[in-house]
Amino acid sequence: MQEEQSDHYGMFIDGKFRDGAETFDVENPATGSPIATVAEASEGGVDDAITSAKRAQPEWAAMDPAERGQHLSAFAETIRERVDEISKTVTLETGRPIGQSVGLVGSAADYIEYYAGMTTKIQGETIPVPGDQQAFTRKEPVGVSAQVIPWNAPILLCCRGIGPALAAGNAVVVKPAPEAPLGLLEIGELATEAGIPDGVLNVVTGDGETTGAALTTDPRIDEITFTGSVATGQIVGKAAIDNVVPTALELGGKSPAVVFEDANLEDAVEGAMKALTLMSGQVCFATTRIFVHQGCYDEFREALREAVESISIGPGIEDPDLGPLVSDDGLEKVRGYVDDALENGASALTGGAVPDREGYFYEPTVIEGADDDAPISCEEVFGPVIALYEFSDEREAIRRANDTEFGLYATVWTNDLGRGHRVANEIEAGSVMVNQYSGSYPQTPFGGYKKSGLGREKGMQAIDHYTQLKTVNIDYGDGSDGTSDE
Repeated sequence: MQEEQSDHYGMFIDGKFRDGAETFDVENPATGSPIATVAEASEGGVDDAITSAKRAQPEWAAMDPAERGQHLSAFAETIRERVDEISKTVTLETGRPIGQSVGLVGSAADYIEYYAGMTTKIQGETIPVPGDQQAFTRKEPVGVSAQVIPWNAPILLCCRGIGPALAAGNAVVVKPAPEAPLGLLEIGELATEAGIPDGVLNVVTGDGETTGAALTTDPRIDEITFTGSVATGQIVGKAAIDNVVPTALELGGKSPAVVFEDANLEDAVEGAMKALTLMSGQVCFATTRIFVHQGCYDEFREALREAVESISIGPGIEDPDLGPLVSDDGLEKVRGYVDDALENGASALTGGAVPDREGYFYEPTVIEGADDDAPISCEEVFGPVIALYEFSDEREAIRRANDTEFGLYATVWTNDLGRGHRVANEIEAGSVMVNQYSGSYPQTPFGGYKKSGLGREKGMQAIDHYTQLKTVNIDYGDGSDGTSDE
């Protein structure tokens, strides 16, 4: 890492930190005060990063897969050795409570370790064909991957993407969000310390309009991975189409939780609390629409109110239950959604205001009585706000849960195994959890239906995304016995 007391970071290109002509500030959202200045990658900096990746990728791809896996294992171990240091950086730049940051960085190392074990298992298949021929497929790296990472879980989402990309023999250029670039710059340096060759992993810092656009529109990029808003994802997707390169898009969510009358309500309340407090609700899979059966609505409602009112709030470094929102813009967006709901007939079971303290904090809030088509019910609030709705039967719950343009995540709470299967099968989402809030692991694919995205991250499906399939057909006879439909 750069000097521990330093408040200036350079971009990380070709194994080295380097400055740019311009800089930008990174704030601590718990105070609103700057904690670092970071070099802004101009188009020239992005060009240098892509050039570096293009140069390094062929040698990395040609390396013995077992050796490539050893480098990734060393990378994972290096992250684990620095977990406290990296976690503090993540907490200071995002506001995430330090306990959550420790878990996030540990999970990031798990992703790298998982894909380290995949390097020797990326293989094609032999295909029977007529005559004296042999046909087989090969999985080859796509080349250079551009990965645009959001600010809410930067280390985890970066390692989730670079793990399979590097395992498959690609080089990567990462662009962090300007709100949270510091931890990813440290990750870039740790990759070099672990023996990953210079240029294989580069980190360019800056905003989306300049740095992000220069990266995702460059014709030398062979694949784009993006996590963020639908609007920006559409721009990135168009850039990928223009250059005819594959893209993985993980976009927004408006995830439902369905609580049936036979559910374990204590567990269901705990799941709702995680949706509120994990990164202050600033996660794409937060179950922000909670549909509760009328037979247990009052009991669930009271238990949730008591739990929410016990949440501790404070700077992430103090490890409270709930930290700040990432920025003043984020705070104002959340305030706007809640105020609109309250002005249009909904009520706050608890919360619904900005506490009187410095930083970008918002009270954990539960809204009742909002219409299904209200903005707070349809749009991604991205804050510690959930809304309760009452339903009468299974069909109604499924219909209302699916009444959204998103389809990333859902939870179902019931002790009826048959019902759990039925509802999970019918909910339109890329991931459905039954009787748990999060059951996500490196080996389980993740992605969305509808406007929640394209493609899948994690698991073997991610390896497929970061490779291209080649078919080889060899005629080892005189060719006279073979037939072809082309």
